[in-house]
Amino acid sequence: MVTSQKFGGKWTEEKLNIFTSYLEAYLIALQNQKFKKIYIDAFAGTGEIETSDGEQYLVGSAKRALAADRKFDRYYFIEGDEKKAAELQEMVNAEFPYLSRVVTVYCGDANDKLAQIIRDVDWRYNRGLLFLDPYATQVNWTTLETVARTKSIDVWYLFPFSALNRMLPKNGKYETWENCIDRLLGDDGWQTEFYKEDPQMSLFDLLPDSGTVNSGTRKIKDSNSDHIKAYIISRLGTIFPCVSQHPRIFRNSRNSPMFLFCFAISSESPKAQRLALRIADHILKNK
Repeated sequence: MVTSQKFGGKWTEEKLNIFTSYLEAYLIALQNQKFKKIYIDAFAGTGEIETSDGEQYLVGSAKRALAADRKFDRYYFIEGDEKKAAELQEMVNAEFPYLSRVVTVYCGDANDKLAQIIRDVDWRYNRGLLFLDPYATQVNWTTLETVARTKSIDVWYLFPFSALNRMLPKNGKYETWENCIDRLLGDDGWQTEFYKEDPQMSLFDLLPDSGTVNSGTRKIKDSNSDHIKAYIISRLGTIFPCVSQHPRIFRNSRNSPMFLFCFAISSESPKAQRLALRIADHILKNK
């Protein structure tokens, strides 16, 4: 029996519906192409979801991909929890036995297993759709770079907006989170992007015990949600040749941003970019 994962909120169904709409359109668009089609779900879970508030039971991304009318040629699922990975495999065997020979379930770190999958596929003859749906900051920037280098994968990435914002304290004392943010965003450019010198510095701040005597400056946060959103999209644009400028923001019950659902295309083909972006933006703009 498959156990429902308990996480997310009312926005979880919206996220899954957006992704499923694109997945179905993707399979239609590529149905007459010579390329093999590959689906990768890097945080696959068990195939069933119960929202944290207990109000919704949802079919997860893995089962939705398998149940689509049109099929991929290969399915790769990654799950970090051994028990959940086993339940996912059981679900595939029980509900989609006719696809079991083209399904591989990996148990392990999403970054490592995704790198392995990408190494093992000849991307000259394959095209991929990747769903990156982490719970927090698990996705390394180097993983996104690896994906982008394939020039063959479309990516939906649930970026941990709230987690990043929490690691950017107003007082500029971000040292505890510095390495994590660098890993998430790829470099330390965020420090000058989101912080500025505090114009209210006093003589007290220049005393030896203040900790600022060497630099003579104190930083304060100088960013809001729109600024952070724009920066995330701009960072993705440094490695992917095409990124949607209309990511969907998912908010909690207090209307605070939780996640930013981003879409990026690694293909360098202008024709492929135009088609994929037209489909994704149509879905993202349709509230």
